[in-house]
Amino acid sequence: MWKRNLEVYEAAVRLATSGKMRGWESIREKLVQKGYRRVPDLLQGDKIRTVLDICCKAARDKKTEG
Repeated sequence: MWKRNLEVYEAAVRLATSGKMRGWESIREKLVQKGYRRVPDLLQGDKIRTVLDICCKAARDKKTEG
């Protein structure tokens, strides 16, 4: 179970740093579409949501600079 949770978090961070996501909600939707059923539970905390939002914004800002 722990390994599967880690896989979800890694996938969420990959999406966040891709520059293609708007925030944690779009990441949640994308991962649920990919079949990660535990995503809504795992992305429930304010801390993980904030981290993903910050990563998304930084990646989008970097993408527009380059």
